Amino acid sequence: MKLLSAAQMRALDRHCIDVLGIPGLRLMERAGEAVAGAALAMLPEHPGTVLILCGKGNNGGDGLVAARILQQRGAVVEVVLPFVADDLSPDARAMFDLAIEAGVSISDSITDAALTDAGVVIDALLGTGVTGPVHGVMSELITRANAARDGRGVLAVDLPSGVDADTGEVYGPAMHAEATITMALPKPCLVLYPGAALAGCWQVADIGFPCDVIADWPSVGEITEREQAASWLPSRPRTAHKSSIGWALIIAGSFGMTGAAAMAARSAYRSGAGLVRLALPASLVPVLNAALIEVVFLPMAETRYGTLSFHAVSRLLAEADHVQAALIGPGLSRNAATANAVRHLVSSWPGPLVVDADALSAMAGQDALWLRRTAPTIITPHPGEMSRLLGKPVAELERDRLATAREAARRLNVIAVYKGAPTIIAMPDGSAYINPTGNAALAVAGTGDTLAGSIVAFLAQGLPAPHATALACYIGGLACEQITARQGLRGMTSLDLIEGLPYAMETISR
Repeated sequence: MKLLSAAQMRALDRHCIDVLGIPGLRLMERAGEAVAGAALAMLPEHPGTVLILCGKGNNGGDGLVAARILQQRGAVVEVVLPFVADDLSPDARAMFDLAIEAGVSISDSITDAALTDAGVVIDALLGTGVTGPVHGVMSELITRANAARDGRGVLAVDLPSGVDADTGEVYGPAMHAEATITMALPKPCLVLYPGAALAGCWQVADIGFPCDVIADWPSVGEITEREQAASWLPSRPRTAHKSSIGWALIIAGSFGMTGAAAMAARSAYRSGAGLVRLALPASLVPVLNAALIEVVFLPMAETRYGTLSFHAVSRLLAEADHVQAALIGPGLSRNAATANAVRHLVSSWPGPLVVDADALSAMAGQDALWLRRTAPTIITPHPGEMSRLLGKPVAELERDRLATAREAARRLNVIAVYKGAPTIIAMPDGSAYINPTGNAALAVAGTGDTLAGSIVAFLAQGLPAPHATALACYIGGLACEQITARQGLRGMTSLDLIEGLPYAMETISR
């Protein structure tokens, strides 16, 4: 499902009106019908009047349509419109006149009694036009509604007023909604925090844009959907054998950090790899040999600190002919000699490569080395690692997570997996997937190693790099949701997550 920025949505609206000849009033009528339907669905749980807060733009026009339809369907409706009719947009003014003709009660201010009596409050104040803090009467309406409702029974039209449509940023007062009905296609703020937390449960309303136009319209990204993930899932024919399924190499581990290597290797197997080769400092092989009986170990030259030595580079590069994809980074340490080896391996590795954890730190400030690569490259930074890669403060990067992921992908010519809520998968060409699965149970050590192992497994099985990456994110998040549905949000471990990966894949393949 595509995500459209505010500008892209406005352009699509104008195209449908000016080029395709779809009347703007018809689109507004369809939008208002959808709002009314959503409000009626909320009334049984929140009985009372329907209070509609309207702005002077087309968002307010949608609210005025909803008011007329709700009244026709027997609801008790009150509209608050703190503007004179001449201030309204042309289409909103037309809907204002129709509402007056229908006998809808419209006032220019809100009372405490109106807020108290309302079962459902419809937020039709601002829509996608917010680019800074909300001031004046709009700020007052939002603040009073939030104080009285705390989101209960609040339905936002398109998006909660006060939220930046493109980034999800909140600059000042913003409506706290229980539900949002968004027109035609979702906006980034519905999945990007903190705006996503204010939108509640959201749904998309079909207001009449042609499907073929939507399919070809530019977007800032798309939300991965279950059917899409299922279509990417590698097949497993009856004639399959370990070599046909795919071999993966994992370069990981250091003294005191064997767990990261183990989790990445287990995850790769649980994600369907036919064989996993694990290259790690030679002294650590006995530590993991008994625990990882399925893994083929490659003991590597090491430093006196128990980390990967630069002397291992040539042997590792020779392994490229024996595997379909490689992962480097989990638990490698930030030892200077190891970092030097990482830089040489990343810039020289001839095949698909996932770069994670300590390998990302080793590659910070090495833009030229990234650009040497010609095979698919996936990076998996959390905000701190992304900060080191781009040389920018975490706070700045987090203000627009989608833009951050896209910048990293373009600048380094990689697929950038920006881990967080939500995880964003950005490609060098500017396209992006936004992962909708997962929850706060993923905030535990080792889930990043698990994700990296899953990505390299799907690469080894022959998936194109964008699909392998988006699928791994989707499956990992789904496994997390299934686990927490059984045992609650707290206490999940990465080993739990790894064991849940096959069940998640089975779920979407049915």
